[in-house]
Amino acid sequence: MKLPQRARPVTQADVSADCGLSEMTVSRVLRGAGGVTPENAARVQASARRFGYVANRIAGALAGSSVPLVAVIAPSLADMVFPEVLMGLSEGLAAADLQLVLGLNNYCAATEERVLAELLAWRPAGVVLTGLDHSAATRAHLARAGLPVVEIMDSAGPGIDCILGLSHREAGRQLAEAVANAGYRNAALLSSSQQADRRQDERHAGFAETLAARGVPLLGSVSYQGTSSVPKGHALAVEALRRWPEVEFLCCTNDMIAAGAYFGLTGAGCDVPGQVGLSGFGGLELLDGLPRRVATIDIGRYDMGHRAARMLADRLAGAPPGQRQEIGVRFSPGETLRPYPVSPGISRVGTTVTS
Repeated sequence: MKLPQRARPVTQADVSADCGLSEMTVSRVLRGAGGVTPENAARVQASARRFGYVANRIAGALAGSSVPLVAVIAPSLADMVFPEVLMGLSEGLAAADLQLVLGLNNYCAATEERVLAELLAWRPAGVVLTGLDHSAATRAHLARAGLPVVEIMDSAGPGIDCILGLSHREAGRQLAEAVANAGYRNAALLSSSQQADRRQDERHAGFAETLAARGVPLLGSVSYQGTSSVPKGHALAVEALRRWPEVEFLCCTNDMIAAGAYFGLTGAGCDVPGQVGLSGFGGLELLDGLPRRVATIDIGRYDMGHRAARMLADRLAGAPPGQRQEIGVRFSPGETLRPYPVSPGISRVGTTVTS
């Protein structure tokens, strides 16, 4: 397909001709280099605004310097978790005069490699990745680039550079303790069929291990394909009730699925939480609109993004590599768990249980 011709971009030569100053002076003003009188700087800036001049950052990058962009790779924007993380990242980076450029890997290592290679071609100042699991090729790309890297959303393992996240296994453990303490038996998982979602797998592993230690049977898992949605959660809950009429607790991989599962349970005539308990993950505001607030793990999505931006900005300002911040697990029982005693070593603050 032949692409349409584009209008010629405005150059520094155009700005120079308009304001009557040399291209060197124009360049110094537009680069913020200083050494120009305030009057001449004002003339250059007025001409640049009049022409709609946009700096060619790639030219500077090809000359060997980076541009004020941060390459960010997220798994998906479909489950409502990552948009708030990105909002926090964007606002935090803006405070450091940086702008994010986004790529999606769809939970696929090969896609992440390709997307990262494309983003690195823009010579970004730094990189933010989701999770700690990356291919050898991705790690090699980053080693050659020599850029500050912040990995978010997970803390269980070694990082490339800086890490900001939570222990998903601990999140599953805390939920299982609450389920056992509330007296539920016969739990089931409502999960995503994504093959590379290690964070989900870690939560479910912590949940299953702790249930087994407490003598609570885990009946099995019902999975969905593709993106999360309320209708899928509804269908999964109905299917779980069909497979296991004796089920007493549904552990959902995220809050979208949990919201749908709530309607599936109540539509089937189940008393929530008396007959069947329910939990999600993520702490989405979506849960505030339900008749009963669903138990969830609040991961502080906006705050995580904002803190990641600060961590990256600090690295760019000279902070040493290898910074690590672990976000404590914040479990909120909501109104879909029976009242229960708190386990030793866990304190209750309002409706939130924290380690």
